[in-house]
Amino acid sequence: MPQLSKGANAPITDEVVALTVVGAAPGAVDLMAFQVTAQGKVRSDADFVFFNQPASPEGAVRLTPPDGLQIELSKVPAEINRITVAVAFDDSVPGGLGDVQLGAMVLGGGEPIEVRAEGLAGERAAVLLELYRREAGWKVRVVSAGWAAGFAALVREHGVDVDEPETAA
Repeated sequence: MPQLSKGANAPITDEVVALTVVGAAPGAVDLMAFQVTAQGKVRSDADFVFFNQPASPEGAVRLTPPDGLQIELSKVPAEINRITVAVAFDDSVPGGLGDVQLGAMVLGGGEPIEVRAEGLAGERAAVLLELYRREAGWKVRVVSAGWAAGFAALVREHGVDVDEPETAA
């Protein structure tokens, strides 16, 4: 089984991609995906797939509980040039993502591809990988980049509006 390191990529040859997060205890990390344009931002908050919004508007990206995603590449809108797959520690979990052997298994044609998060330490949220358009096809690339500020910082980076928590007066 091929294992990709940070920055490496591989072709995706199947129409449907199944992805599973591995290495974290169930419920420890929240899985999410962003459908982003060439500018690296979602078109609207509807392009953010997570536990409260388990599918993209056209159904191309869907969470598959307990820890997976299914992506139907033919349904991805033409203006979306990549799907960014990320995780964030649940607020109840102490520590950083570097404390777990986090990774993903990608099934998208041929042999399963193993992706390992590398170089993470105290970050609370991270992009594990991305599926991106390349000429007439799709590829998977290992990103393994984290945000110490956690979930809110990660989603803002991708153009999602985040409500600030109310403070007591």
